[in-house]
Amino acid sequence: MLSPQAIARLLAQQPITQRQPWASGDERLVEEYLRRVGIAVEKETQTHSRIEWDDYGSGYASFVDAWFYRTTPEFDVERSYRHGEAHVGLVVLLSRLSPYFVFMEGEKHWHAHGGSSYLPDFDMLDRLQTPAVASLAQQVQRVLESNGLERVLREQLEAPLAPGTHVPTNLADDGFTQFDALFHWLD
Repeated sequence: MLSPQAIARLLAQQPITQRQPWASGDERLVEEYLRRVGIAVEKETQTHSRIEWDDYGSGYASFVDAWFYRTTPEFDVERSYRHGEAHVGLVVLLSRLSPYFVFMEGEKHWHAHGGSSYLPDFDMLDRLQTPAVASLAQQVQRVLESNGLERVLREQLEAPLAPGTHVPTNLADDGFTQFDALFHWLD
């Protein structure tokens, strides 16, 4: 899916599209756009969200990790928690360098003193095992596509990168794929 030139640009933290706002290279404009899209998803799908805008607190993430859920029983986690909230939800990784996004499923747990969460992983890609999350994904995809974004699938991103290509990421150790080039994070 990605050309060698696109991969090189991604690894240099440069946009790979001529579409705005990404082509501007202005991180602020991209974030403003993605914030508006996140609000549209919440409104049109009647969900809540927890979105990582700050590169997980440090380092650099080539994506925004948006997590959408509902506070209804079908989004409850299997194991109950005595304190705080815990839900399963739809993970949407939104590329900061292109109009691409991917879907995953993940759990988050939080309370007044902290919480825990998943870290995105290639093995999670397109694995929507909870029926409520799979249904929500269809709704969210319509909203994202109506806002000019494009979903990419596991089979489009599983091709290995050229031997010797290193991706600066904490999300994979080696054997890098096109997924790693598009969605990487280094703390």
